[in-house]
Amino acid sequence: MRDNVLQAEAYEVNFALRGKGRGRPFIALDANFSGAEVKFQKHLPPVRDGAGHFSLYNTRMVIVATDGSVTADQGGSVSVAGTSFIIPDTSVRDGTPGIARVVAQGPVTAGLSLLNRPPLAIMDKAHLPVDLASGQVRVVGTLALPLKEKVTPDEILYHYQGVVRDVRSTVLVPDQDVAAQSLALRGDQGRVELSGAGTLSGIPVTATWRQAVGATASQASQVTGEVEISPMALDTLNIGLPEGTVAGLGRGSYVLDLVPDTAPVLQLSSDLAGLELRIAPISWRKPPDTTGRLDMAATLSTPLTVDSLALSAPGLDAQGSVTLKDDGGLKQASFTSVTVGGWMRGAVNFAGLNSGLAEVQVTSGTIDLQKAPFSSESGGASGGSEDTGPITMRLDRLRVTESIALTGFQGKFSTRGGLNGQFSGALNGATAVTGVVVPQEGGIATRIRSEDAGGVFRAAGILRHGRGGSFEMTLVPADVAGEYDGKIDIKNTRIKNAPSMAALLNAISVIGLLDELSGGGILFTGVEAKFRLGSTHLVVHESSAVGPSMGISMDGVYDLGSGVLDMRGVISPIYLINAIGRVVARKGEGLFGFAFRLRGTADDPQVSVNPLSALAPGMFREIFRGKAPTVPGAPEEEKIPNPAHRPRNDGGDR
Repeated sequence: MRDNVLQAEAYEVNFALRGKGRGRPFIALDANFSGAEVKFQKHLPPVRDGAGHFSLYNTRMVIVATDGSVTADQGGSVSVAGTSFIIPDTSVRDGTPGIARVVAQGPVTAGLSLLNRPPLAIMDKAHLPVDLASGQVRVVGTLALPLKEKVTPDEILYHYQGVVRDVRSTVLVPDQDVAAQSLALRGDQGRVELSGAGTLSGIPVTATWRQAVGATASQASQVTGEVEISPMALDTLNIGLPEGTVAGLGRGSYVLDLVPDTAPVLQLSSDLAGLELRIAPISWRKPPDTTGRLDMAATLSTPLTVDSLALSAPGLDAQGSVTLKDDGGLKQASFTSVTVGGWMRGAVNFAGLNSGLAEVQVTSGTIDLQKAPFSSESGGASGGSEDTGPITMRLDRLRVTESIALTGFQGKFSTRGGLNGQFSGALNGATAVTGVVVPQEGGIATRIRSEDAGGVFRAAGILRHGRGGSFEMTLVPADVAGEYDGKIDIKNTRIKNAPSMAALLNAISVIGLLDELSGGGILFTGVEAKFRLGSTHLVVHESSAVGPSMGISMDGVYDLGSGVLDMRGVISPIYLINAIGRVVARKGEGLFGFAFRLRGTADDPQVSVNPLSALAPGMFREIFRGKAPTVPGAPEEEKIPNPAHRPRNDGGDR
């Protein structure tokens, strides 16, 4: 009392003493006081302007403050009205416990400043500034310590809880503004915890910050909670995704590890419910009513770095990392493993451009065009006006049908006005081809060129005996998924040692042409065909092959897997002279020709020829041609139409 009560005024004092004999008397003393200045703890500033009630009942002492404040080193004063201090037994001279039941309220900075005084030094141990946050705090707690000299920190026991109102901090999460109307505060000699709902730079969050305290406690602290995921949130945090990638509203849980002198590390996970995700270049979309999984680990440095990113949702699995530019925006996203539906598997990079778009770089893997959902949404159709940046591809394999693929595929494409660009590769790993793609209603149209037409047919497994020639083919998506309508234009190719051709020439006994076939081959200066390419079959609607030696017109079906064919057509020998009759016949047919049919396999065909058809001029030859072959088991609408029923094209382009 003498050393720690610096001044006070007592009034309404009551004193009573009762004793008997030589024993210690019973003493009772109570009084009201005001204007008190009391040093209540040697490491803390004194209470000033204190008022309240003092009571000594034998050996139990109680002091209750109804007014008074403690002025902190920073942040102003903390009111201690309602605080009480109890000594259960004043007869114990050294080490008797003292119990403080603290009620304090005032600025957050002032409260943290007092907690940072020795022996606690909470903020220094956490490597956090005293002015960590602004706001008002009210705390109720209990502190017990022995009343003796040289009290060690482990002898001080305390616990507290309270509420922080109108809190704001730009320090707790670097470069972000943390704000909350109300946060719950609690702690003891082993930890301090702050939790509640608020905003992170305007993004709704819930947060619980935990910091261990004590001589052996780690200096690291941790924030856990939930955060809103939305386009606004991604823009605020400068995540750098292309515009339109994320829509809707979702939630994610996070863990933020804070270690002194290092950038904070964030771990975020979400089930993606309520979010619409879209990657336009690959025509992938996750509707908001479906769920998935997002797991992300990021270092909140400047710029932010996403060390790992794993995304799993219906039709998409991806794993990679992301780096951002110093001023925000995407620098590069590298995904070492990407699987899209059943049609794409490989590695993909997204390189940020100054325009705000991203270049898509497919660096390896496979793509199956039969299953690829390229549509107007992906820029593949005429309606694709959204520009999503250029696309470059280096693929191990681009699968077109069950039996046709491009290996070593390389291409560069644009999505401006629809998917378009150029590519190159080796057809089924054998013959080099180049091509272009352009937007087409219902998908993309492809034009393919090669300087080895024979090699193209050999690689495709369609005709194994062609040699040389220029090749050009166009493919457009058909009305049946996975199938294409196409047109072929070939110049100056030769057919050599073809069993089907030999069987046909033998059937009509053209000896000179047989010799030519086994020698240098039969030259066709022009080959044209219109066809339907499916996953397992090739349907030739109409075709023609003309050269000095012969002309052929043909339609029918070829099985790409087994090599079985069923074709019908007309062969016109000595076409250079016989072609004078073409005015009344199909292209590839002369005035006189033999109607034939090929069945069996391409390597061992069965040929039938109608010799009477040679007597019929071209305009009457359909009488002998026979019914067009069809795909086995095909519905009626897939049967090959009879070209004779189609309108004639005077330009000869059939």
